[in-house]
Amino acid sequence: MTAHPIPADPFDLVQLLPAKHSQARLRPWLVFAAVVVVAFFGLIFSRVSLDRSGFELDELEQQIAIEGARHWDLRVEVARLQDPNRITLWGAEAGLVYPAERIEIEVPGVERGGLDADNRWALLKAVLTAQP
Repeated sequence: MTAHPIPADPFDLVQLLPAKHSQARLRPWLVFAAVVVVAFFGLIFSRVSLDRSGFELDELEQQIAIEGARHWDLRVEVARLQDPNRITLWGAEAGLVYPAERIEIEVPGVERGGLDADNRWALLKAVLTAQP
C-alpha cells in the first residue's frame, strides 16, 4: 500500500488559485497604482514650477519698478542739465561770451561773389580737406 502525501493547509489561498490567475488580477491594480503615483508627482512638479515662475515674476516686477523710478530720476537730471540758464552761467564762467563785433574771415581760394551756396560749400570743403 502506498501512502498519500499529507495535503498542505486546506485554507491556503495561494494553492487554491492558479499562479497565472492571481498575477492577472494583480496587474491592473499595479498599473493603476503606478499611474496614480506618477500623476501625483506630476502635479507636485507642475505646482512647484508655477510657484517658481511666480517668484521670478515678482522679482522682475520689482526690478521694473526700480528701473522705472531710476528712469524718471535720470529724466529730471537731464532736464536740469539742459537748463539754458545753467548753460549760460557755465559758459560765462568758462569765458564763452557773445562777441561784441563781427569779424569776417576770407579764405584764400574761395571767391566771395558769383558762386551759388552749394559751389561755395564744395570749394570750402576742398580747401579744408586739402593736405599740405
